[in-house]
Amino acid sequence: MKTDRTKKERKNIDLPLKPSDILLPGKSVDLTRWAVVACDQFTQDEAYWKRVSELTKGVPSASHIMLPEIYLSRGKASVSRRIAAINKTMRSYIDGGIFDEYKNSLILTKRTFASGLTLTGLIGAIDLEQYDYCKGSGSAVRATEATVLERIPPRVAIREGASLEMPHILILIDDPDDTVIGPLEAKADSKTPVYDFNLMEGGGHVEGFALTKKAEYAPAIDALRRLGDESVFRQRYGVPEGTPVLWLAVGDGNHSLASAKALYEKTHDPLARYALAEVVNIHSPGIVFEPIHRLLLGVNEDNLVSAARDYFGSSLIISNAGAGGLSGVVNDGDHHAIGFVSKGRQCCWQISRSRHLLAVGALQEFIDAYIGSHPETAVDYIHGESETKALARKPGTAAFLLPGMPKSDLFPTVIRYGALPRKTFSMGHAEEKRYYLECRRLK
Repeated sequence: MKTDRTKKERKNIDLPLKPSDILLPGKSVDLTRWAVVACDQFTQDEAYWKRVSELTKGVPSASHIMLPEIYLSRGKASVSRRIAAINKTMRSYIDGGIFDEYKNSLILTKRTFASGLTLTGLIGAIDLEQYDYCKGSGSAVRATEATVLERIPPRVAIREGASLEMPHILILIDDPDDTVIGPLEAKADSKTPVYDFNLMEGGGHVEGFALTKKAEYAPAIDALRRLGDESVFRQRYGVPEGTPVLWLAVGDGNHSLASAKALYEKTHDPLARYALAEVVNIHSPGIVFEPIHRLLLGVNEDNLVSAARDYFGSSLIISNAGAGGLSGVVNDGDHHAIGFVSKGRQCCWQISRSRHLLAVGALQEFIDAYIGSHPETAVDYIHGESETKALARKPGTAAFLLPGMPKSDLFPTVIRYGALPRKTFSMGHAEEKRYYLECRRLK
């Protein structure tokens, strides 16, 4: 995938975010039962998805046109049946006229979480020709975490036959002066919202405002363009001339965006060139970086600890400090502190920083190596420390509790070192993830 550009080409690059024809469920649809949290959440909590299924039974809902990842392990035949049903339902929603269409528009959306924090974003279409998820990418839209290529084909299979897309992708901008979204939010109170409702399952409240006229969103577009100016970029990050501008950074949903990119490269369909996403300012108080913990399934904990000692050697220290979490750990600055919890153990692992810049990087390298030689063991990525600890108490499981990453480090780190290890951070808890709501036609 070729993404290198000359200096002249970078200066003339098109804006990677554009208005789009956006579909919203009409007044006949109960939006609380329509909007559903992202498919990659609650991957160890089937009860959550059963509750969603009961709540949305017999009514139009995003739950009927998405595939929760918890069901991907049910076998190819089951997944294929689900995808076929999804495609059929999508077409029935379009033909049934349940949507209102906002042509060539952006949506300003404001989410209030149960915690009281709010997050305002701007929904539009990301130009996939300006996005590259490959390692070492210098594209304007860039992955912040490593992409697991094996996770792309199932998502491509879902998107390939789909007549609709729904975004759970969050794209980050580094806008400390809030020049893009802030002015739009200040004017939102004078507009009538196109949606305003409570989200299911503790998701908080969301309202949205359609920006259908160029005059409404032009100032935001101009401000976004300034963020991509090379001279501004160099000054902000202290990088040399010629450093590729990181304009938009993928915060959530990178594998979904990568799947959209893969399908576009396969079809070159003009509609497939774009993917709906929500752009948010990393400096918003509503953006809270949470660590993503690791849960190993089908593991013998004694064997795991022994393998870790062999793998890390003297760079690993295991102690009772922290009692399974990270509090109480005396960190000398030379080690990463990682909590370890299983049915029979509760301790802290300290790994020399010489192994990797980030704790998650050092740990993930070991986990990948361990699973490579122990095919009976699998890894899952869990949001929330209490949920991770509870799952780790089950027989044959073990969990690693990772420290958080300051969100102010994200852009500088990706610019200097490239994409972070996969599943390095999560923006908020599982119930705070983006809910499927807006749609765009793919066919």
